[in-house]
Amino acid sequence: MNPTHQFIGHATRGLWGVRKRDAALELRGAIEDKIYRHQLCGLSAADAERAALRDLGSPHAIARDLNHVHTAPAAIRATLLLGVVGLLGVQAVAQIPAVGSAFRTQDLQECRVLSPEEVASLPPGALARLQRVYAQYGGPEGLNAQCKKGAFLFPLLNVTDLLAALTAAKVPVYADPSTTSALVLKESPAGNPHISYMTELVHGQRYVSSRVLMGFVRSVTTQPFTLTGLTNPVLTIGAARIPVGTAQAPVRTVDILGAGLADARRTDTSLPLPVNVMPIDSTFAFDPAAPQLAVPGTDGEVFAVVQNIRRLNQKAFNGGDQSETLWVRARQNGRIAFTDELTPDIRLMNSQAELDQATARGVKAAVVYRVNATNLQHPVLTPVPATQVRVVKP
Repeated sequence: MNPTHQFIGHATRGLWGVRKRDAALELRGAIEDKIYRHQLCGLSAADAERAALRDLGSPHAIARDLNHVHTAPAAIRATLLLGVVGLLGVQAVAQIPAVGSAFRTQDLQECRVLSPEEVASLPPGALARLQRVYAQYGGPEGLNAQCKKGAFLFPLLNVTDLLAALTAAKVPVYADPSTTSALVLKESPAGNPHISYMTELVHGQRYVSSRVLMGFVRSVTTQPFTLTGLTNPVLTIGAARIPVGTAQAPVRTVDILGAGLADARRTDTSLPLPVNVMPIDSTFAFDPAAPQLAVPGTDGEVFAVVQNIRRLNQKAFNGGDQSETLWVRARQNGRIAFTDELTPDIRLMNSQAELDQATARGVKAAVVYRVNATNLQHPVLTPVPATQVRVVKP
């Protein structure tokens, strides 16, 4: 017996004949509607079913209500039924249309296959890397085809959709309508501008970088909020659920978190990150031969890695002082990416302080954190002991 059938069986216990059939039909319709809505938010069929049944609560409590409804006189049956319908539909009230996403047209138009002369001019290391990337995507044309789909780009979010969604979620947003090149926010309808985000026109509509989503929400509300799902996530603020992204321009949660954590560190001293750190998007065409980290936990869990490889390489090259890099990734097959280089030797550290010491000694190193995104107003990073992490070949 599948979970829905089992739930309906428990919820209609005590009813018989036509009354049992009618109640079962009412429940099935409500469950299927909720499953559909959860699937629109990016959940799989199984996860959507679990979420729908969880939303409905205890089937035994519903059984008590349905028994009252289906055994009451006709005069009060309709009144009681309103209460049950309200229970079954409570989550739908907070469902809000999705925030659309797109890629910059110019970026897609710049995709091309390198000429034989350009390939031949590459130094041996870069050429070997390019050949590995070609092999991963089925050759130069395969890589170019993925590029034209936006596989290596970060998406933009539709400004109109974003403002409408937050308004529907009862989050007051005061945007200055007179600006066209930036999304300028004010503290009140008549107040002065206090923060702005650059926007771009795509097919005549304004879009803002998806990287700023976490900082944007933090700037317009103090309510707790979170992101659910790894691709085209659902932004939850209070009772409101806002789907973010489209299939044509997928939004990756880890990239929103990476940019958001780097931004939050500038004011949140509780985050154990460098004050200046560069987030590395997951959409780049990374070297498939680069080492990875084996981390404890379950697939789908999100981790953050701070490493100093780029910083030390730059210092050795020209004495420059670059920032460390931040790699926010979801665990896949027990592993996460943390570098694009064939680094033969890298040390694992237990804290940022240890990483700073390694940097001072010129030792390439990394520290791994488990990301708690339950409340992105105050994200929590917990160090993963170095003894629980291993550098592994892909």
